[in-house]
Amino acid sequence: MIRKNKGFTLIELLIVVNIVAILAGLASVLYLEFGNEARCAEVYGVFSRIIRSQGLHTTRYNRYYVALDHDEFRAHGLDLSETEYFTYSTFENEFSSFSIKADATDWATGGWILFNMKGSPQWSADGVMIKREWLPVSTN
Repeated sequence: MIRKNKGFTLIELLIVVNIVAILAGLASVLYLEFGNEARCAEVYGVFSRIIRSQGLHTTRYNRYYVALDHDEFRAHGLDLSETEYFTYSTFENEFSSFSIKADATDWATGGWILFNMKGSPQWSADGVMIKREWLPVSTN
């Protein structure tokens, strides 16, 4: 007599559960990576606003300004109160130009992005270097 099985065996169910667990683990790693990249999108918008502000300030006063917090940016007509993932600062560099540093807030311990104008006060894409460095993501 032939007996028809109408369900899955325990081994088959365990295999399916393991496959789903592996896929979920991979998805969570990819999600974290894409989340970090999405947070970095804030930087590109803010950097362009700071560069424009520095250009206007240089046109008026023939020098770049230094800003270490949001209040100092506000004093130069730049409102950064809506930023969530980075704190921004500008400083002079060795090329008689300026640099912008974006320090990650608590979502990435020690993360930062640095923007430098390479020696020339020209506002051109070929004179721009963006360097990214990240330390491990915070587990808090």
